[in-house]
Amino acid sequence: MDEMTICITEKVIGDTLYIIESTVSSAAKETAYDKLKRMILNDIKNLEMKAS
Repeated sequence: MDEMTICITEKVIGDTLYIIESTVSSAAKETAYDKLKRMILNDIKNLEMKAS
């Protein structure tokens, strides 16, 4: 079974307390950074195709 690592972070910005819960899957095939980068690059390609 896939093991998950859970991390809880609290951050105060101004008068607001943000509670961030993140999980990391041992079965993940890409990092969050790599996934976001791929999504941004795909959006850029789509916008370029629409513009031309």
